Amino acid sequence: MNYKIYFPSLSISIISIILMILSGICATTVQTLVKYTSQQNIHPFQIAFFRSLLVVPLIMPFFMKSGLKNLKTKNPKLTFLRSIVGSIALLCFFYGLSFTEIAKVQALIFLVPIFASILAIYFLREKVGIRRWIAMGIAFCGALIILNPNVEVTFGPLLILISCFFWSASVLINKLLTKLDTNSSIVFWQSIGVLPATFIISIPVWIWPDLYVFMLLIIIAVLATITHFMLTAALKRGQISFLLPFDYLRLIWSVLLGFYIFSEVPTINVWIGSIIIICSTAYITFREYKLNIKDKNKTFNSI
Repeated sequence: MNYKIYFPSLSISIISIILMILSGICATTVQTLVKYTSQQNIHPFQIAFFRSLLVVPLIMPFFMKSGLKNLKTKNPKLTFLRSIVGSIALLCFFYGLSFTEIAKVQALIFLVPIFASILAIYFLREKVGIRRWIAMGIAFCGALIILNPNVEVTFGPLLILISCFFWSASVLINKLLTKLDTNSSIVFWQSIGVLPATFIISIPVWIWPDLYVFMLLIIIAVLATITHFMLTAALKRGQISFLLPFDYLRLIWSVLLGFYIFSEVPTINVWIGSIIIICSTAYITFREYKLNIKDKNKTFNSI
């Protein structure tokens, strides 16, 4: 066995692991703050708008450094579609987050790779074997256990599921755009694109935030930006299949935050469903990585 394939150099691995764990902690903290802020007499739609608006000045220096010409998109229609999809995902997520347990939200977020795989089958014509189909089916069984439809399916978790589906579609569109546009262009229009929809839908529920709420909104935007850069840095230094298990640690952080701030205690259904989803997602990711390595080896041997 070639251990270098599975275990990168130790120093790079440690840095990537730390960055991955910290990005998960920041992401979960953002979600917790969004829920907490929504309880401070401001609508989740407004939080989504201010989060998107305040992120722009934080990331603009990086775009200016790379040059404005790199921000031009070669496929405006696809970029516009991604903006619509991203807006729906963001609005559904923030609204659903406002009345859903943090741990349950985090568990359902782990379904994003599953939705992405399904969408890739139909839109990118990716081939999927029977084992991946089984893994995806098991993951959805885990989601059903979390939702517990025999008792009651509340509106919040359903909105989170809808947002996960649209996030997956956004990821898929990003994958198509990477073949045409620069990374700077993709991130820029992803940030700018959600502003019109989040602003328009916020107008009927608009309330000017007080100083305390505005400070919370700034913290949300800052942490969201830090999350993005740490996740990007982690993935540059390590394979996603190697880092994915460490990303699942955010579930523990979400349980701690949910209990400390909202006195939320996850049910046994959430724990069981989470374990099922995590195992299924990890299997799909690791198998995809092994298949990619196998394909690369075949290509190398044929040269």
